[in-house]
Amino acid sequence: MKKPHISLLLLVTCFFFAFTLGFFVGRNQSSGAVEVRVLQTAPEITQRATDLTALAVETVAETQSTSRININTATREELMTLPGIGEVIAQRIIDYRTENGDFRTVEDLINVSGIGEKRMEAIIDLITVGG
Repeated sequence: MKKPHISLLLLVTCFFFAFTLGFFVGRNQSSGAVEVRVLQTAPEITQRATDLTALAVETVAETQSTSRININTATREELMTLPGIGEVIAQRIIDYRTENGDFRTVEDLINVSGIGEKRMEAIIDLITVGG
């Protein structure tokens, strides 16, 4: 008569052996090389970035040159699209031109209260007095 714990021990040992054998056999033993493709080299990427930057600068320059805001005819909302020009200063520009007539040059905008040298530098390329 066999003791039950010996057959259980034999069963567990066989199961462990089968599991270990399956684990090592099932692992991928190939040491194949990994293929890496370089679609663009660093100089090509740099050149493409330079081309895109140049295109962006040209587009911004074209937009600015063709869409200047005429400070003699602009509405308050249009003036508020300029950097540093909020509701109050936009209204001051309108009030100034109502009281004094049209601006003769863009530099005349400096006479409006609240427009100093720095603000003028930020908007001078974005505005026009006509034409």
